[in-house]
Amino acid sequence: MTVWREISEHATRLALRRLIAAYLIISGCALLFPHRSEGWLPLILLHFAGVVLLVQPSPVRAVYRRAAGSLPRVAGVVADWYALALMPFLYLEVATVNAAVYGGRYFDDWIQGLELWLFGGQPSRDLAATFSSSVVSEVLHACYLSYYLIIFGPPLYLYLRHRIVDHQRVVFALMLAFLGHYLVFIFFPVQGPRYLFPPPGGELSQGIMYRLAHAVLEAGSSRGAAFPSSHVGVAVVQTAMAFLVWRRAAPVLVVATAGLGLGAVYGGFHYAIDAVCGLLLGLMLFAVGPRVAGVLGRGGGGGGSAGDREPFSG
Repeated sequence: MTVWREISEHATRLALRRLIAAYLIISGCALLFPHRSEGWLPLILLHFAGVVLLVQPSPVRAVYRRAAGSLPRVAGVVADWYALALMPFLYLEVATVNAAVYGGRYFDDWIQGLELWLFGGQPSRDLAATFSSSVVSEVLHACYLSYYLIIFGPPLYLYLRHRIVDHQRVVFALMLAFLGHYLVFIFFPVQGPRYLFPPPGGELSQGIMYRLAHAVLEAGSSRGAAFPSSHVGVAVVQTAMAFLVWRRAAPVLVVATAGLGLGAVYGGFHYAIDAVCGLLLGLMLFAVGPRVAGVLGRGGGGGGSAGDREPFSG
């Protein structure tokens, strides 16, 4: 069984580029489905350009090397952080891509039926009504918002500690989790209860964390990206990676991730089955992460050098 210590920084960077390129190809093909929007061609071209930049034909590689020679610090930062910087844009395009596949058809009825069968109701509506407490609401909404600290906190800590190899392994694991969930969102879109049910109201809606969580989602959510919960799945992967690279933070991340999962359902942002399946998918992607990195990083197993940190190097 492949483990992270067997994979060099050079191979991890190469695997990350290939992972993102593969996702761009698959999601780009989805844009060719019959229900594509009028703006599909520029988006396809952006996907194609991204693949070229990541695959690096010789002329592109030469440009990178010249840029890295002129601005080595900038090139290093770009090489280390481009993947996480790209993630929000890939998330926002999910709604356009899944609409191209299904033309606005979502599978919430399937998930709601499964919720009813498993739980005898709709926990995303019932939980806040059953435990209608401002304190509980604020704590769980704060846990839900901790998602952003869970994503960026450990990579930033590792980066500032100059643990670049561990940083890149964590970034690869995160991107595998993100892109794995995004593929499900494209080919099995579910809106989630936030689009279909009224949010918890009354006194709960006056809370600071409640209002902040809803403001964040209004500003940057993507329709059809509910099942499985990427919030839960990505947080699970990050927590599991913390046990490998930052053990002191791992217990805190366990608590935050558990609260995040509960908050996602309590706040009416996700169905309960979204959170459960996010947990399961996150655990699976964490388990296969080193193996996937090993396969995608073949040909990049050398010890590496300063050139490893050129933009998109490998």
